Amino acid sequence: MNNYNDKTKNTEIVSVAQDELMSLDYNNILEIAERADRMVGALNKIMSAALKITTGRDWVNIGGVPYLQESGATKVARLFGIGWQILDQKQETDSEGYPVYTYRMSFTLGKTTIEAEGRRSAHDDFFAGSKTDRNGNEKKQKSVDVIPLGDVRQAAYTNCLNNGIKRILPGLRNIDISDLENAGIDISKMRGYTFKTGSKGGNTGTAEESGIVCEVCGKAITQKVAAYSQSKFDKKLCMECQATAKG
Repeated sequence: MNNYNDKTKNTEIVSVAQDELMSLDYNNILEIAERADRMVGALNKIMSAALKITTGRDWVNIGGVPYLQESGATKVARLFGIGWQILDQKQETDSEGYPVYTYRMSFTLGKTTIEAEGRRSAHDDFFAGSKTDRNGNEKKQKSVDVIPLGDVRQAAYTNCLNNGIKRILPGLRNIDISDLENAGIDISKMRGYTFKTGSKGGNTGTAEESGIVCEVCGKAITQKVAAYSQSKFDKKLCMECQATAKG
């Protein structure tokens, strides 16, 4: 009985959908489809043009995800005639005494104006780092007095700039390393950061100093190699193991 009822309901749903489709204006449907197709093409062109105006030095690879730096965001904004203005900026302090910076800006492209916000904290692992003690408790590696707060403030500004440009130019969202490579960007020029397993915020020095090892052979690797490998293989691999994986 239940199977019969389910089949009957499905038949009724299909019938209703067909009736609704037939009631629509055929020319209007075609117009909507063509408009959507043109929109997809426009977004692809926006992404292509935006990437081509940047270089590897305009991007930073964090954990396998490329982020556009201020230098690249400014290039993209000028290319498309995007204007921006700081509406508000503030500094707060979290419960552990780490400064938190927030920017709010307006972005204008033609007749369109939007607002976006960017926020970064000196408490973030990227700035303060963290390590796990013998009891399994995670603690920050750096105190407030040794963190370059100007870098944190600049990161908040860049974050806001990125958010605004990506909102007003949606073709720039969800960019990955492959997109940069396909656009002809020399990703070897990118700085790369990643986090050690169980201990975030390793430095960006030599392979031995990074504390990161290849997940296959155990060889020490740099932050840059690890970040690139995460983006391509979803694993931290040395150059030799990356070549094997590609093969």
